[in-house]
Amino acid sequence: MTGPGPLTRRRAARRIPRADGGRPRRRLPFLAPVVGMFGRIAAAVRRAVSVTVSGDKPLVVALLAVIGLGVVLLSGPAQTYLDHRDRVAVLQLKADVLDAENARLAARAEALHDDETIELLAREQQGFIRPGEVPYALVPPEVERPRITVPREEPAREPAPWYEWAWAALQDLLGG
Repeated sequence: MTGPGPLTRRRAARRIPRADGGRPRRRLPFLAPVVGMFGRIAAAVRRAVSVTVSGDKPLVVALLAVIGLGVVLLSGPAQTYLDHRDRVAVLQLKADVLDAENARLAARAEALHDDETIELLAREQQGFIRPGEVPYALVPPEVERPRITVPREEPAREPAPWYEWAWAALQDLLGG
């Protein structure tokens, strides 16, 4: 029996053994700056986290996070509550105005059952008179008043529909 073939030996020579015994990584030289940048960012994040979680700082950070989360979660319901409270106040004001109007109309309806009120309304609005009375109608004299508005001339025409002016434009273009 012979040893491994040439292809197998070449593959074994290209492999770079890893410390964990896993599959070897291929080196990509063009990614080195990117990997280095991410490594620096990861190190900065690790340092920031380690500084943040040392001493009493975790309690302060957690408290601020809980307060911030509470503000975010309660702002919607609080705004809804305030909007509804304002709406209730407006509706209460409308209800009070309508109650006052209903009371006024109820008093007016009650007054219409009185004979004297009915007679007074008949004389004022319908021109009724009792037998033997002479009706008088006072007409105010004509007074020359200055005219406030501009006198009306002929009414403005509505613009023609789009298809009529398009047809006219096409006829003008074709010379017809």
